[in-house]
Amino acid sequence: MLPQFGILLILLSLLSACSSAPTRDPAYSDSSYLATPESSVLLDYLEPQLSIHPSQTGVLPLAEGVDAFIARLALIRSAQSSIDLQYYIYRADETGKTLVWQLLEAAERGVRVRLLLDDTTSAPLESGLATLNHHPNIQVRLYNPVYSRTFRGLSWLFSFARLNHRMHNKSLTVDNMVSVVGGRNIGNEYFSANDELEFGDFDLLAIGKAVPAISDQFDLYWNAPLTIPLEQLLPKRLTREKLLQADAKMRLEQQAMQDHPYYQRLLQSQLITNMEQQQLDWYWGEAKVLFDPPDKLRSAEPESWMLADIGRFLSQVENNILIISPYFVPTAKGADALAQAVANGIEVTVVTNSLAATDVVAVHAGYKKYRRQLLEAGVSLYEVKADPDHKPSSWRGSSRTSLHAKTFVLDDKDVFVGSFNFDPRSAWINTEMGILLHQPKLAEHMQRQLGGALLRNAYRLALEEDELVWHDDAKQEVFYNEPAAGFWRRLSADILSLLPIESQL
Repeated sequence: MLPQFGILLILLSLLSACSSAPTRDPAYSDSSYLATPESSVLLDYLEPQLSIHPSQTGVLPLAEGVDAFIARLALIRSAQSSIDLQYYIYRADETGKTLVWQLLEAAERGVRVRLLLDDTTSAPLESGLATLNHHPNIQVRLYNPVYSRTFRGLSWLFSFARLNHRMHNKSLTVDNMVSVVGGRNIGNEYFSANDELEFGDFDLLAIGKAVPAISDQFDLYWNAPLTIPLEQLLPKRLTREKLLQADAKMRLEQQAMQDHPYYQRLLQSQLITNMEQQQLDWYWGEAKVLFDPPDKLRSAEPESWMLADIGRFLSQVENNILIISPYFVPTAKGADALAQAVANGIEVTVVTNSLAATDVVAVHAGYKKYRRQLLEAGVSLYEVKADPDHKPSSWRGSSRTSLHAKTFVLDDKDVFVGSFNFDPRSAWINTEMGILLHQPKLAEHMQRQLGGALLRNAYRLALEEDELVWHDDAKQEVFYNEPAAGFWRRLSADILSLLPIESQL
């Protein structure tokens, strides 16, 4: 009897640990972004542009994966006082490790580095993060983490309501002077360095007025009660031997990366030449930084959520709406709103993933049941192909492509770029962020680029004789079932569409 009672006590203590929400130790103080250096290489480089547009935000579109990675490398290498990174996913692959090496070198120069990650995918990174966090100039914190690092599965089982709420925000800010905001996480698939999967994504490199607002957003999350310092979660200190081993391994990996084909592609990027010759095409305009509160999970004020801001901007549209969202689940209310917009004379275009291209079949299952209603209402629907023959040059080497950019264009003049998907998860569960820029020329540029891309890379959906069909206008082919998806993927989507899971998509 006693042994059984002892086992019961152990199980109860485990369950208690797994269901507990960690709270930050008061010993860990808040911190805020550092002021922009009065003199730096980066400031000297940007000053000619900033002086012309003192009250505006300038953005540089980063559509190519290689360019997006180079931009991040260049910013980290040029940092003089501070680097703040905030990401939902951080992979321990070639691109992730390369950025870590650059962060360590920056820290060695005396730059303060703050790395804020969502805890969802941090398990494989724990030893590496602990090594990073050991540096006196680097701090690592995790958003809404599991309390028990050993029993993660049990934690999710007993604390699903809390742990289901994730930080989907993505930003990198250097010296409170330059930021990168958009749809990309950190990993090979986001930077054209993955042989199996390529995410077609989009970021903005921003300078000027919006950057301090992005820094404010970072501070709000960094100091939030849900954000826990890594050393509080992993209190065991690394031994000198472990640190030396990690350093030796890192040096070997750095050396090997020099011979990696991806490294050679980085050197061939036109962006490097454009940066060296100061031939970057900046788009300047008034900008708003939109973001959810870090305590969205506990907030009883939806008016403070990013969804409310987006709803207000959409309600002011007069002529046209272009939505690009890899995960598009409009819900009945959203589908009705888009249909009403068309009825009011507004042209609505939606670009999302095809079943063959999506990396989340469940999301496609949630979207597919709204296609007929949207098409009948007059919404233009396009689904991106998974065909590698139709990739831009920087996408070579991947066997499958998937749309991951999250952007919309309103009335040919306002452009949003960020982490927000048009689905219930972004609207109600996760936290999101992005930039809304009033810039007609950027809107025109994006729509011009998209026009050719849709012809080559997407199917145009239509209803013909009351049947849903997919047009490949580039090849002048018509499909009467989900193109290139395969029987089992189609069956999975059909089954998932019957389940009551829309609120979680």
